Amino acid sequence: MRLKFIYNIILLLVGSGLFFASCDSDYDVGVDTGLVAVEFRSGNISHTRTTNGGNEWITGDQAGVFMVKQAQPLSATTIAEGADNIAYKADNGSSAISSFLPVSSANTIYYPQNGDKVDFIAYYPYNSPLTGYTYPVDISNQSTPAAIDVLYSNNATSKNKNSGAVELQFKHVLSKLSFTLTSGDGSPDLTGATVRVTNIATTADMNLTNGVLTATNSGQTVTANTATDGWSSSTIVIPQENVTGARLIITLKAGAGKFEWNFSSPTTFQPGKNHLYDITVSKTGITVSSSGIAIWAGTSDAPTTGTAQRAYKVGDYYPDPDNPQTAEGIVFQITDQRGVHGKIVSLDEKTEVSWGKLQKDEKNADVAGIRDENDGAAATKSIINKYKSNSDLQNYYQGFHWIYLKKNNQNHETGEWYLPAINEIKKFIDLWKQDTSGWNTKFTNAGGSAVNAIYYWSSTEHDPNFAKFISIISSVIGYTVYNKETKIAKTQKGDYPFGVRAIKKF
Repeated sequence: MRLKFIYNIILLLVGSGLFFASCDSDYDVGVDTGLVAVEFRSGNISHTRTTNGGNEWITGDQAGVFMVKQAQPLSATTIAEGADNIAYKADNGSSAISSFLPVSSANTIYYPQNGDKVDFIAYYPYNSPLTGYTYPVDISNQSTPAAIDVLYSNNATSKNKNSGAVELQFKHVLSKLSFTLTSGDGSPDLTGATVRVTNIATTADMNLTNGVLTATNSGQTVTANTATDGWSSSTIVIPQENVTGARLIITLKAGAGKFEWNFSSPTTFQPGKNHLYDITVSKTGITVSSSGIAIWAGTSDAPTTGTAQRAYKVGDYYPDPDNPQTAEGIVFQITDQRGVHGKIVSLDEKTEVSWGKLQKDEKNADVAGIRDENDGAAATKSIINKYKSNSDLQNYYQGFHWIYLKKNNQNHETGEWYLPAINEIKKFIDLWKQDTSGWNTKFTNAGGSAVNAIYYWSSTEHDPNFAKFISIISSVIGYTVYNKETKIAKTQKGDYPFGVRAIKKF
């Protein structure tokens, strides 16, 4: 009797061994226990990752997978069968639709044996360990786009062991900016150009329950991937609404030029969308227009076209409105954060200015050439009237008005150009002294003249009889002594050449 019992035990153990051996040979262990391994496929190629210009999975690409109780949010208590961030890898990257296998057979995901329905959440690229159920995103290094191109899938719902293969439809959760560059007037060489986007977020947390990202920093800069020839460039960015202060910076090789342009403020970078921009780079600056927004890969949305206003920085050439391909001045002051308003200084310089009288019918003309020291605003009405009523001061008033009208030997009767106030001149001189050769090269390259006077006229008055001037060497401020007979102005130290560089607001 005892031998028969032992014999039965041996038969039971042998049978069990055979059963587990067959279990190791196949993910689907059959109907004996009801265990069925989940079979994954990745389809919907229009939303699949782009790698090296293609749109297919690469063998070995790893995604993380969660199996969650049906219609439940992702959490530790809703995970089904322990399938919590399990690594699966693409099996055949040469096909638009790839199967996914577990990286480790020991971590194969099995459906609930009782037939309960479940949902699947997946993401790429795989990361472990995770903090809670958020996925950290960092786009600061753009050298390998596939490594930061985060994909997300939550389309596979209400599945059970009788559902067959599960198709995971991945979509891009980040935004993409694509730039098409053209060499414009002056034919600047775009080879080796660097394209950067600054003042944006570079890190974010993705909620794995819904794929929504929340930026975790701001004010950062990314360097885009730019073709060697400089004709195309792209960068991945964190999707955000109401972004302010984002800026595009293009730097040509060997110091040939640096151009900046502000995105419209506020602007929105949409998740899963490719924002398209056309950029023309010319000698005097860049123009940028939005040529549309498309799904990153797939059918395009309706274009949202429009041209944004160019932003300037100190030292930029400012184009002539009548001939945009040439410069009319150089920016020396920015008066708002967007870089779309400021002041420019004339390319040309006039020295030894004659203080000739104006025609009688011009005496009542606007006197914007007489300016306030503090903010460069036009003089008060009382000062204007004083100049008009005192015959000895008529030449003083008329002389400055002549300079105001005759900037660069041209009649600018619109009043756009004016003789600067003393503080405006001082600001420019301080910049000029920091980089004398650089500023003079800018002037001469644009067809203007280098700074060469010793003293510079100001429209700011010292008193009703004298105008203030500034020394370009010492920055000392003095005042002129005017001889109405000889029509010559002198400093307190004698005769020296005086310069005039008109300025203009933009």
